[in-house]
Amino acid sequence: MRLVSTDIIKAEVTKLFQSSAYILAEKVKSHLAEALGREQSPQGRMVLETLIKNHQMAQNTTVPLCQDTGLGQVIIELGQEVSLEGPALFDCVNQGMTQAYDQAFLRKSTCHPLGRQNRGDNSPVSLETIIVPGHEVKIIVLAKGGGCDNKSKLTNLPPTVSRETLVKTISSIVLEAGPDACPPYFVGVCLGGSFESAPRLARRALVDIFENPPMNQEEMALADEVLLAINASGLGPMGLGGQITALGLRLKLYPCHLASLPIAVNLNCHSLRTSRVTL
Repeated sequence: MRLVSTDIIKAEVTKLFQSSAYILAEKVKSHLAEALGREQSPQGRMVLETLIKNHQMAQNTTVPLCQDTGLGQVIIELGQEVSLEGPALFDCVNQGMTQAYDQAFLRKSTCHPLGRQNRGDNSPVSLETIIVPGHEVKIIVLAKGGGCDNKSKLTNLPPTVSRETLVKTISSIVLEAGPDACPPYFVGVCLGGSFESAPRLARRALVDIFENPPMNQEEMALADEVLLAINASGLGPMGLGGQITALGLRLKLYPCHLASLPIAVNLNCHSLRTSRVTL
């Protein structure tokens, strides 16, 4: 059995949220550069050039990538051979997130759902803990802006629908977001699961968009069809027209009830602010 202090987890959560606010993953940057090479619309190229410049400035000056620094979401994969010591895990993860937003002067966005009073510390964090084999602790953070979350969606279709309807439904959810969630998008999709699990799996698809293992052949074929449909729409960067409406899409197929066909689509803007560490 391996002992891991929850105080160490708290410190890592703080570092991950702070770095995510300013620094994009190299694969996100490379997808933007590749998109600029493929985009033919003058307006689309201008937008992509501006986004790339914005990302460079954010990293060089430690100014947030966006004024909406998002709500804190954390996924922890906890090895079953790990024993945690110290304060409660949720409390430490929550404190790690709030410290990141306080120390780095990031905008705090959580408020009361009715009175709309700002809580002042961006709490509470959204924490999902998954028990996995092994003796490691993997921490994944995602800072999710309101525009992206507002346009993410869960729906249910009859289980007898055609493949064409599936592709149209998923692509329509993305395109209905229009410019409001700041395309070009990164998209996580779950087809299957339940009312409760489909959104979680779509979020995992989003944060794992460049991670291993890759999608299987069936998932990849459907993901390619949806991505092609999205980019054929002409919506383009920031909705100003062009070939690049989505930069990437990862799709997860998951068993579901024989009477159901849930579809969850988790949208993220061009600044996919996610990072991870393994302890």
